Amino acid sequence: MIYAYGITMDGTYHLKNNIVCQDAHSIIKLSDDMVIAAVADGLGSAEHSDVASRLAADLSTTYCKENVNQESSTDVIIDSIKTSFSKALKAIENEAENQENPIEQYDTTISLAVLINDTLYYGHSGDSGIVALTVDGAYEKVTEQQRDEDNRVFPLFFQDKWEFGVFEKKVCSVFLATDGMLEPLFPFLIKNEKVSIHVNLAQFFMDNKSLCIDEVGEDAVKTRIEDFIKNIPDEQVNDDKTVVVLINTAITPNLQADEYYEEPNWVELKRKHDEEWKRLAYPHLFKGEVNCADNNDE
Repeated sequence: MIYAYGITMDGTYHLKNNIVCQDAHSIIKLSDDMVIAAVADGLGSAEHSDVASRLAADLSTTYCKENVNQESSTDVIIDSIKTSFSKALKAIENEAENQENPIEQYDTTISLAVLINDTLYYGHSGDSGIVALTVDGAYEKVTEQQRDEDNRVFPLFFQDKWEFGVFEKKVCSVFLATDGMLEPLFPFLIKNEKVSIHVNLAQFFMDNKSLCIDEVGEDAVKTRIEDFIKNIPDEQVNDDKTVVVLINTAITPNLQADEYYEEPNWVELKRKHDEEWKRLAYPHLFKGEVNCADNNDE
């Protein structure tokens, strides 16, 4: 049985500045074993991006609903996801034309998942993203954020950046999120560590051992996650927040080694980061250090 919950919440920055929520999500259940879901994030610099994100999320999932089922081949599913992106983009272009607005005012990202039992099919454009809990118990990135060297997002209009595929591993849970909720799972302090995802936070959102969604129900889990998101400090996330999670409770993931689940030592990681930054910013302060590699005995 695949359960699902989804949340879109105004960011505090948007609330304080009277800006509409520019995130959107859509979840469509076709059966107990098949769910289609999408998240979309309208770019803050685009005046009508809230309209674009809503169109992208709704139209892409609806098209997939009408064109795939559990018996569909991999090629049919991937082609349908591709076409759903094209249909969404065309609808956004038509909206801009009908309203006589520049198309640049309708920039949005989109990440879409089709989960059939333990197989994840996906489409992706922009800096939202997808994470999977595999059957071996690991939390893994499915997509990468699409940004240029100046950190500018490649939205849906950049068709050459679109990504589609079938995730290589079997999964039991899928997490889709806009960048405001995706990035806390990958803190910069651990990006170069052996485990680069905040496992405990991922468990909180995705693991049925934590959620007990089959016991308490989707509404109760959604309320619990909403309460958590509402209390995220502004200094951590002040952007709009969207999370969608799909959980196949018929599949119990294996466990990783105990150290995989240990909370990172944030104090030590911060110390190391600050020291490395100082070495780069003020190299003259470290000129007197002895480099062991340069002092080996002949």
